[in-house]
Amino acid sequence: MFEKMTPDDLLRLTSVQDGPCISIYIPALPSKTLQVEYEALVRRAAYLLSFEMRTDLRESLLKTLYNFNPTEHLSSQEQGIAIFVNKHQSGYYLATHELPSKAVVAETFHLKPLLDDLQQNRTYNILVISTEEAVLLNCNGGRGTETHTFLFHQGQHSNSIHWKHQDESETAQIPHLKSHLRGRGLQDNQFKKKSGVKLFLRWIEAKISKETGYKTFPLLVFTNEALFHAYKEISTHPQVTHIRIDSTKGVPRMEALIHQANLQIQKDLSQHKSLSAAEVENLARKKMVIDDLVKISRAALNGKVKTLFLRDNIEIWGQLHRKSAQITFHEKQLTSKDDDILDDIACEVIRHGGEVIVLTSKDMPSPSPAAAILSS
Repeated sequence: MFEKMTPDDLLRLTSVQDGPCISIYIPALPSKTLQVEYEALVRRAAYLLSFEMRTDLRESLLKTLYNFNPTEHLSSQEQGIAIFVNKHQSGYYLATHELPSKAVVAETFHLKPLLDDLQQNRTYNILVISTEEAVLLNCNGGRGTETHTFLFHQGQHSNSIHWKHQDESETAQIPHLKSHLRGRGLQDNQFKKKSGVKLFLRWIEAKISKETGYKTFPLLVFTNEALFHAYKEISTHPQVTHIRIDSTKGVPRMEALIHQANLQIQKDLSQHKSLSAAEVENLARKKMVIDDLVKISRAALNGKVKTLFLRDNIEIWGQLHRKSAQITFHEKQLTSKDDDILDDIACEVIRHGGEVIVLTSKDMPSPSPAAAILSS
């Protein structure tokens, strides 16, 4: 049974490492031509599967492919269809942009023709901080979910922090903070307030840093300048972006936050695409940009790539050995173990929350087919 896939489903495919995984791409064609093209691509997949030793598995996968008719699913609105099959799942994705004609059998699914779709609903976190309240949102494209909520109350004799996360909640009392400064009145109150805010920020970080995958997704912090610098000092997150708001007005509506966050993400993407030679040279001096494929693969597997640049219209076939991060290169796809190395690296980067940008040869920051900016 083939299921229609969404960009979220594609994102889950980046984590699949259970081959043989069959990926077939067909551009939009007239019905008769489409069926002929599909049959030719299935024959190509059958040839690559002939290297698979388990005959029963090979026949089962081919039977699944033979039972699929792309003409029943592709309408005039779509410009191509992608089919994904392995022993655990089978699905198809309708693209609104042109797709190549391609069949790949590998240990992972081949997703490079759908890089824009994979990043269409990118996952990120939003942290909104005011002096009395903080909220962490987990966002995917235009949707967001409130995961952590904090309230900070400053009383005359003590401060209290209230935390809520799903069905959990907790309240902590912070004892009265005696000022070590000389003098009375306003100075003492300001010292108490400043110290209370720092404790509030530490409490926030202690709670949200335990969230699964928290450090692998971009974090956009909505707050004022002073609170952002105070939070950044204690934050363990490797990728924090500041978006200024008036913290005295409380937490804005979720829709407004997500809108601003997506604008910021698009702005960052545009800036990365137009990196100047001087900027790349500066990053290289700081050892923040690399263009060696083996080094890039190691960084990608460890979630250390912030931005990956790929040269358009190039494939490098072979096998990425994920345990050792070594690469075996082949001139073309030879067996059901081979994939485009650039595809494997790109999927690892996206899976860990990084971004992938495809550029023409003249726009690439390096003569290499790939270059990466590392996380700070």
